[in-house]
Amino acid sequence: MTASPRLHHRLIWKYTAVVVLLVAAAIVSVGVTELYFSYEDSKLAVTGVEADKASSAAVSIDQFIREIVEDLNSVAGSQVDPDRTVRLQEFGGLLQRQKIFSELIYLDATGRDCVHAYSFEINKIETDVCGDDRSNNPEFLRTKAEQPYFGDIAFNAGDGRPHMTLAVVERNPGAGVIVADVDLGSVVDAIARARTGKAGYSYAVNARGELIAHPDKNLVLAHTSFAELPQVRAALDGAATTRPDGVATGRNPDGTEVLSAYQRVAAPGWWVFFEEPLSEAFAPVESAIWRTALLLVVFLLVAIVTSVLLARNLVRPIESIQVAAAKIGSGALDQRIEMSSRDELGALAGEFNRMAARLQASYAGLERDVQERTQELATALGKLDQKSRELEAASHHKSAFLADMSHELRTPLNAISGFSQVLRKQLLGEINEKQAEYLDDILASSRHLLSLIDDVLDLAKVEAGQIELEVTPFSLREALERGVVIVRERAAREDVQVTISSDPTVDTVVG
Repeated sequence: MTASPRLHHRLIWKYTAVVVLLVAAAIVSVGVTELYFSYEDSKLAVTGVEADKASSAAVSIDQFIREIVEDLNSVAGSQVDPDRTVRLQEFGGLLQRQKIFSELIYLDATGRDCVHAYSFEINKIETDVCGDDRSNNPEFLRTKAEQPYFGDIAFNAGDGRPHMTLAVVERNPGAGVIVADVDLGSVVDAIARARTGKAGYSYAVNARGELIAHPDKNLVLAHTSFAELPQVRAALDGAATTRPDGVATGRNPDGTEVLSAYQRVAAPGWWVFFEEPLSEAFAPVESAIWRTALLLVVFLLVAIVTSVLLARNLVRPIESIQVAAAKIGSGALDQRIEMSSRDELGALAGEFNRMAARLQASYAGLERDVQERTQELATALGKLDQKSRELEAASHHKSAFLADMSHELRTPLNAISGFSQVLRKQLLGEINEKQAEYLDDILASSRHLLSLIDDVLDLAKVEAGQIELEVTPFSLREALERGVVIVRERAAREDVQVTISSDPTVDTVVG
């Protein structure tokens, strides 16, 4: 069986990684997009609430100022040529209706104090001549037609209540100026008491950035300037570009980062601020982000688990095919894959089973062929063994025949050689030269034949494995002479002369 692939090379982890990456990418993309837009929407909602509060406060203050101005304008435009006594009566009625007026003054066209009424005493005209000359006062100089004058907020030395000088121009040819001292305690207290969230607060500054309302009244009484705070500076700079409102991140005097919404009160040039620490202002946003992030993590974990299960379902049939292939590779050709799916993997399993069946049939046919060939080889080997035994017997018979024949041949040759030697030695009488020559030939031939018989016997022994050939030195000339003796008589009968011509130095050779 083949070795299992290493853990990080397994197909299930590859499938899981691909599916997880795809699903995670989709979830993360959607989640991050949703987080971004949710953050922006929540931020807009939070800043919108702050801006609405600032706008509502500014509108309330503006409405309050407009009502005061309308009350003064109603007096300023009541008569074409007002009498001082009548004007005093009008001032008295206005002081009774509007308790916020502590003092009303009528300045004629030359800036002289002609009518002076107070809310805390009975008012009367004691002389026929107007009083103090206030023509150089700002409430007279800076008051324009249909544009009221708003003075700086001041605080009473006794009770510390805020008040402001307000002046409007008469709408008759006399063009006098009505000056009022307005009690702003209710307005300032309303701003100082306003809250946003748990730690939020509100305050108001004038056009120079000085506090006119704040929860800490001591800061107001000390004429503290907030002009250097980023949000106040942004508001004052925005006034130069006719931007009446805005939302900005800034810091309070303690250095804490805050979300600040501001709105301009157009008539007096004040700015109302509603501020809340960033940590508190965006706490709901952060909470929503954490909830969304938690849901994102949960969805991601679900996606991972689902991806693992899906990858396992995809890989399990492939692993079954792998196991079956390993078993078939080890020789279990009857192994089959059981798979009920009708998809591509099911088709692959079916094709694999058909391949295994063909391999099994082919292997069975191969076994039959091998068995038949083995039987044929065994038969051939039997026949070869029989032939070998027959050849061995024939060789034995040949050797026996050669041994017998050599004995039969050696006996007459020895006799011929013996009698030839007797004749050559002239033991039986003298012989002539020719006879001696013939006897020498007979002796040489007989010795040569005996040598050949010995050689034949030696060859038979070699073939029978009874003797081994050896390389020994011999006389080449003598061997040649023996050969010539054998063929000389036959050559002579044919008139052929046989001679030996050799190098005298060549005699003994090895062979």
